[in-house]
Amino acid sequence: MAYTNIASPYWTGNWGPANYNFNKHSWTLFNQDNPNFSKAQFKVAMQQLQQQGVLDSTRGWANEKLKAEVLQGVPGIGSDQNPLGQFQGQYGNFGRTSYDLAKAAGWKPQDIYDEIASGRSGMQMMGGAKDLYYKDIKARDDAMWAERIADIPTAAELMAEMPQPKIRAGQDYATTGRSAQGMRIKKGTKFAEGGKRGTKGYFGRGAKFTGNSTSAMNIKGGGGGSASQASNTLNTV
Repeated sequence: MAYTNIASPYWTGNWGPANYNFNKHSWTLFNQDNPNFSKAQFKVAMQQLQQQGVLDSTRGWANEKLKAEVLQGVPGIGSDQNPLGQFQGQYGNFGRTSYDLAKAAGWKPQDIYDEIASGRSGMQMMGGAKDLYYKDIKARDDAMWAERIADIPTAAELMAEMPQPKIRAGQDYATTGRSAQGMRIKKGTKFAEGGKRGTKGYFGRGAKFTGNSTSAMNIKGGGGGSASQASNTLNTV
């Protein structure tokens, strides 16, 4: 079956002999029947028929009056002002097949959408093309969000980056901040008394201290005596 498109019904041969395949009357009839279609769409459709070899090769594709009064300056199938014109569908718009062809030629989904939206071609993006576009955009956005989420550190990674308290061997660190409450210190562990450098001491077996300073420190020996009773287990160096 010979190739046909939206311009085929307006070929001059449909109503009698003529010197050209299309003339000014062809456009007048086309415009009356398709008021929402642009001159660019009509021009591309005629050029498609010419490329497909379905026009009478013994006659020109358009007469001078049609070219001068209608088509002059209108971007055709090879114009950089109508870059998607080469993918125009048989029905004059941009459908699923047009979308696939444009993508295969290197067009990105968003660029296709933006070019159609510019209105230079006069074409509309039809349902099939829109479905493919939205699918491609969703896939792009999903990939973008997946990449961003992958860059978010996990709780374990955040914990690993936090500074850890330095605890000596044998100590149970059971406090928060700088408080020493609840810390158990085994026999022989050195400590700084009263915040003064060089003053050190040793705890006896089982000794514990509570409070945030030596002024509030209560020391008990393993036998459970008072602080004064336990002082004989505290040896100052």
